[in-house]
Amino acid sequence: MRNNRARGAFRLGLLALALAATVLAGCIPTTETTNTTTAGGTTDTTVAEQTSSSSTILTIVMYAVVIGGLFYFLLIRPQRTRQKKQQELMSSLAVGDEVQTIGGIFGTIEYFDQETDTAVLQVEGGGKLRVARRALAGKVTPKGR
Repeated sequence: MRNNRARGAFRLGLLALALAATVLAGCIPTTETTNTTTAGGTTDTTVAEQTSSSSTILTIVMYAVVIGGLFYFLLIRPQRTRQKKQQELMSSLAVGDEVQTIGGIFGTIEYFDQETDTAVLQVEGGGKLRVARRALAGKVTPKGR
């Protein structure tokens, strides 16, 4: 599911880039040159003013800021909030908590191994599993409690 969200955000980012490129292609002014013949030779003069080139640069900067803001709000900010929630979960886990792993295994934390950053879970049937601490998806509230 997380992969599908990332793909969707990536596609949305590409769409925004394509839209910005299309709009920018229409905003860039074309400069016309006129040839003037004088006694010393021909000189080229441009019809476009300095203000049109500065407005083009301003437009490009404005679109870059908009696209950067889209990427921040669609990709970076949600990832940071997920990381923060995961960090809060890891700090709140204690021995005796019933947890679920990212693989869907339910168990009770028996102890943590600080050196290898793993947890040992007591599962149904008396078995014990050693899992990476980051593989714990969340706490589970047992039914009836």
